[in-house]
Amino acid sequence: MPGTQDQSEKLTQKPRQFLWLLLGSAGIVRIFLATHELPNGLFDDAYVTLRYAANLVRGLGLVFNSGERVMGTTSPLFTFLLAVSGGILGPRHLEALAVSFGILASLGTLYFCESSLSAVGLPPAIKWTFLAVLAFVPSFISNSVSGMETPLVLFLMSLSLYLYIKNRLLWLSIVGFLLFLARIDTGFWLLALGIDLFISRWPKRLAELVRPLLIFCGALAVWLSFLKLYFGTIVPQSVVGKGVSHGSFVIPDWNYVLTFLSAFVPAQRFGIWGLATIALVFLILIPSALDLWRNYQKLRPILYFFMLYVTTFLAVRAPLFSWYSIPSKWAFYLVVAYAIWQFLASETVRSFSPLKPNHVMALLGIILLGMGVRSTINRGDVSSADNPLAVSNFIEGNLPQTGTVFLEHIGLIGYRSGCYIYDSMGLVTPETIRLKRKYGSKWLPKAAREYHADIVIFYDSDFPAMQSQIDDDAIWFQKNYNHIVDYQLGNILASIYFNRDSTLIRKQYVK
Repeated sequence: MPGTQDQSEKLTQKPRQFLWLLLGSAGIVRIFLATHELPNGLFDDAYVTLRYAANLVRGLGLVFNSGERVMGTTSPLFTFLLAVSGGILGPRHLEALAVSFGILASLGTLYFCESSLSAVGLPPAIKWTFLAVLAFVPSFISNSVSGMETPLVLFLMSLSLYLYIKNRLLWLSIVGFLLFLARIDTGFWLLALGIDLFISRWPKRLAELVRPLLIFCGALAVWLSFLKLYFGTIVPQSVVGKGVSHGSFVIPDWNYVLTFLSAFVPAQRFGIWGLATIALVFLILIPSALDLWRNYQKLRPILYFFMLYVTTFLAVRAPLFSWYSIPSKWAFYLVVAYAIWQFLASETVRSFSPLKPNHVMALLGIILLGMGVRSTINRGDVSSADNPLAVSNFIEGNLPQTGTVFLEHIGLIGYRSGCYIYDSMGLVTPETIRLKRKYGSKWLPKAAREYHADIVIFYDSDFPAMQSQIDDDAIWFQKNYNHIVDYQLGNILASIYFNRDSTLIRKQYVK
């Protein structure tokens, strides 16, 4: 009947109106923040990928330092995407392109999450609260304009979930391969999808997985062959560098566990009691996670992924970077939203609360919106003294591109200066890893002497090793380098040293 059809169309249009309103407000918040972030510099690691992309555009190949084939970027896919777009618009626009892709990817994540949760029939209140988290929680906002690959990772994860729910397995295999190229730790998500695909089709429907699996494995074999031929290894140097420099593959102490788990439940300031708080929250969430697992089978990969991610990170004591936790937060907050809904909808709560669960969840969404807007507005301008751009500008003003620099945070300075970079962490300098493994805590003075860079940047934590009066390499450094200037970068003191024998540095700084 016409009346029934009109009512059905209105019910269908209303969620879409909410979605476009959410996308619009999330986009405005991100664009506002981007106008602040771009002039003051992006996440330092983002510039590593930007330099790889810039070198591709300039015809130098997939390299960080010209002529050295080292896989130091964590996201080949994002590198290729930036290189293609930078080739069209020009390499000078790479920073803006990286932020633009991040904003678009974060909005795409919202779109496909809404489509997926609607397809499985999740109650609207849970769905919209979860989407409000992705749209307005400060960590998701800041990461979407960071210039990093994480927004692309989350977008491809949400797209792959949608394809999985819709049973479009061939497309899922293609997106799965792109996910692997986007960042290697997405293997946890791919494994979670694979587990559920296998269990749901065992034993009679396994044949459905053959073609998608062949496509994925074939594409993966081609990529790994390229890595071996081009770089000489299938293991990215970025993984090796971060693993060795951050002491991975040892038993984690309680402080590491607390720091890692505080990404989900912010309780680090409580010390050992923070671990107890986190454990209590996780225990409270278990019944809701089990209920979600039973009632929404197509969402099971999200639960598998979170368990795989957390246990593996703790087992290998992986490096703790804020952008690594974003995908696992995506999974965690869905369980939290579901648990809040269950609590509000329970008979005990409804018996004494005059508010309906939907109203409380809507209020929570409004609070999240306020948090996002407030955190964005409160990000005041970074002073030039505390801005890494000041260090980069100083290097650019005193050293030509033919010079060499030895430092740890190689991204911004490497991208802006164009100089040859010796990497203190070993992301693009494999020799650093060899020195760390051979000399342990005494590696830094030996590296400074071996690299003999025109400019060296050390942090206050490096001073004890470099000011030693018994280490021959430290004494050599003290005799051959002039301390020029210090920069206070937040809680870190960065000291710049110039090589006295350099013929490239401006004359007034060298003897």
